[in-house]
Amino acid sequence: MHACPVPAAALLCPVVLLLALLPSPATAAAALNTSNPCAPALCGGINITFPFWLAGKHPPECGYKAYQVTCDKGNLTLKNSYWTYQLLDIFYQNSSFRADLSGGLCDSQNFVNASSDLGLSPFKISPKNQELFFLYDCELRGRPRSWTLVNCPSPDDSSVYALLGKNYTPGGTGMPPMNCNVSTIPVLGYEGATGADYQRLLKGGSLLEYTDDEPCKDCTDTGGRCRVNVSDDAFACYCNDGDDGWFIC
Repeated sequence: MHACPVPAAALLCPVVLLLALLPSPATAAAALNTSNPCAPALCGGINITFPFWLAGKHPPECGYKAYQVTCDKGNLTLKNSYWTYQLLDIFYQNSSFRADLSGGLCDSQNFVNASSDLGLSPFKISPKNQELFFLYDCELRGRPRSWTLVNCPSPDDSSVYALLGKNYTPGGTGMPPMNCNVSTIPVLGYEGATGADYQRLLKGGSLLEYTDDEPCKDCTDTGGRCRVNVSDDAFACYCNDGDDGWFIC
């Protein structure tokens, strides 16, 4: 008995059909993003993941309300802060981030309100910062050598001086003499820095700390995903079986 010849094209049909049924790389990537709407995002080279979440990219359950950030031309800012604070870096391993709290080199009003605004947020100023003082309306016969003249006008056009103090302490226990009006901003100092380095110090930003979210680690260690209950802004652990755990799966 002779085998019936089969055209080569007919042999190719099942292969072509199989390839047509396989998802393309683009389709597979889209499906992956759909299954994980809280996947990390990037802005200006900064990784954004829980407890932070990116407006327009992540749904609200991806992070706490105070941790919502926006990305504009590579600039990352806190969305729900009274002032527009730019985030310069995030250090997830030790629950801290570096931010520009100055609001502009010559805006002394922002300097005054930076710490008071943060008092209403879950963020706190790290004691690793130093206090950078801006002094104006001073009643002095002579300027101390440690004070640097700043190229900024004061509210009444008098001279403004910069002075780098000691480590930051809540309440400003290291305040300079009270014969001046004083604006203060925390900065990350470095060895040998003085008030004369105020521009570089401001550019380096301030180190802020946030609450170490231990429940998130417990959740991920048991195979869950860290989320937030939008109704009360409380932590939730999403489990792969579809159930919502409390802190673990």
